[in-house]
Amino acid sequence: MRALLLRLSALDADAEGAVRVIAVFDQLVRRHAGLDTLVSATAQLAECPVGLSDASGRPVRRGPDGGRLGGGRPESAVTHPIEGGGHVWLERDGDPLPLDQIVLERFAAAAAIQRDLAMSTLPRLGDPALVELIVDPAAGAAERARALQLVGLRPDSPLRALAVVGPDPMDALSGLPEGFAAFGHAPVDGGYAVLIRGGTPTGSIRAPARTRIGIGPVERADEAWRSWRRARVAVRFADAAASTENVWLHGPVVDWDSLGGFAVLAEHVPGAEIAAVPDVQALDRLAAARSGPDVIATLHAICVNDSIRHTATAMHLHHSSVVARLERAEDELGFSVRSPGGRTRVALALTLRHLR
Repeated sequence: MRALLLRLSALDADAEGAVRVIAVFDQLVRRHAGLDTLVSATAQLAECPVGLSDASGRPVRRGPDGGRLGGGRPESAVTHPIEGGGHVWLERDGDPLPLDQIVLERFAAAAAIQRDLAMSTLPRLGDPALVELIVDPAAGAAERARALQLVGLRPDSPLRALAVVGPDPMDALSGLPEGFAAFGHAPVDGGYAVLIRGGTPTGSIRAPARTRIGIGPVERADEAWRSWRRARVAVRFADAAASTENVWLHGPVVDWDSLGGFAVLAEHVPGAEIAAVPDVQALDRLAAARSGPDVIATLHAICVNDSIRHTATAMHLHHSSVVARLERAEDELGFSVRSPGGRTRVALALTLRHLR
C-alpha cells in the first residue's frame, strides 16, 4: 500500500494524475482497509489534515503524517458527502490543489464501500456477538451504533456492564426487579459480559453458587466498553466462596464504584510484584498449614469487625478460639493484627494475595 501513496502536490492536473489518485483508493478498497486506515492514507496522500464522520457522528481525523488528531471538522474544511450518511473533508491551508476534488470523491466512495462491507458482516439481532461489539473498545463507531440499535439502545442510553464468571451468567440476573432485564450477554475472555440498564439497583444483584460478579459503573451505551473494562477489574476482587458479611472487601459481588483506590491495585500492580511482598508470603505460609483456611478466614473477619468479641460472634466461635488463631497469624506475620494499623496492613495483604 505504501508504494501507492503519492504526494498530491507532485502530480500534474491531467488524466494520468487522476488515474494515479484513483489507483490509490482502488488499492485501499481491494485490501479491505478499515476506515481508520483509509483516513490515514488519504491524509498522507493529500499532505494535509483530513477527516471522516459517518452516520454515528463520531469524527475521525488524521494529520499529514497519518497520526490521529482530536476535535471535529473545522468550518474552513472542504467536504464531500458519503452515500448513505456522513461526509469526508480536507483541511488544506491556502488554495486547493487541482486534484483535491478527485481525492474527496474517491475518499467518500471508498468510505461508503468499506462501511457497507463492515455492516454486511455484522451479527444479527439476538446474536451474542452484538454484546461483544458493544464492549469492544476497538470496534468501529458505525458497527457499535448498529449493534446498539439492534439490542434496543440509543448511543446515550445509560448502561452498566457486568463481568460474570460462573457456570450460567443468566442465573445471576434471575432476581433483578421487573423492568431491569439484561439486554444481552456474550462469552468474553473466560467469563461473560452482561449488559443491564444503568438504573438497575446494584444491591439487587446476587451471585448464584460458584459465581463471581463484577459490576461496572454507569456509562453511555456507546462507551459501554469503559464499564466493561472496570467490571473486569471489579470481578478480580470477588470471591465466590466468601460471605459478604464476613470478608474483607471482596464478597461474591463487587461494585467497581465501591473500590475507590483499590481498583488501581488490580490495574497497575503485576502478580510478580505482589508475590514478592513479605506480608503476602507470610499469608501463603499460613494458608498452607493444616489450619490455614480457618486462620485466613479469621483474618478476614478481624478486618471487617472492630473487636475480637464481634469477630467471634460473626464467626460463631468462642472468643478464645479467635484469639488463638490471631496469635498464630501474628507469629507468622510479625505484627499485631488487633490494632487499627495492623488491621489495615493485613487487609491490604489479603487483598493483594487475592488479586494475585
